[in-house]
Amino acid sequence: MIEIEKLSYSYEDGRTALAALNLSVSTGEKIALVGPNGAGKTTLLLHLNGILRGEGIVRVGGEIINERNLSKIRAEVGLAFQSPDDQLFSNSVYEDVAYGLIYQGAPAGMIKDRVAAALEMVGMPGCEGRSPYHLSLGEKKRIALATVLVMQPRVLALDEPTAGLDPRGRRGIINLLAGLEQTLIIATHDLGLAKELCPRMVIMDAGRIIYDGSTMVAFQNPALLEKHGLTDYYIDS
Repeated sequence: MIEIEKLSYSYEDGRTALAALNLSVSTGEKIALVGPNGAGKTTLLLHLNGILRGEGIVRVGGEIINERNLSKIRAEVGLAFQSPDDQLFSNSVYEDVAYGLIYQGAPAGMIKDRVAAALEMVGMPGCEGRSPYHLSLGEKKRIALATVLVMQPRVLALDEPTAGLDPRGRRGIINLLAGLEQTLIIATHDLGLAKELCPRMVIMDAGRIIYDGSTMVAFQNPALLEKHGLTDYYIDS
């Protein structure tokens, strides 16, 4: 589903964010992307649908991301940001969730049905008329995910989906993600989420992939986790 070859990216100040990364993700995999702040996790996610364009090759469904196919790639790879406020900007939940379909010129009837289905998927049915500004953080995260799911992507790239949530909200998001069939690439500091949802773990540090393998094997190597700043994060499910 996703193939990355020698992907490098530097910030405007010259700092290296990604250093010749290679990564392959099969259809249906659920992968936890972990590492300390500044490791390059978010930067990597932003390359998966062309928001950032570094040096190297990124393929989605066998197609190299380029200017000609950006719209198609962004329909295939749905990206949910760490802060839902980066995705929610309309006066109503319906407008936010429907935005992508409206932009594509989809028929009104289809938009209505798919918005309702997306809200049902995230456990927020019937809230089309609510204002996003009056939602809790957990509710905002669910609606932000609905804005992605409504496009029916094959891949979901999620940045810290449980960050800032209380235990009930965290559990709700984990249960929601567990029920999805899409390929999942989840950048997270929540090692409990990684342990429960993702059989495969990719550890990043300083723009490089340090470990790529079994999540459970990684948990059996506390020295590896400690070396890359992961031992202080929540690990109980």
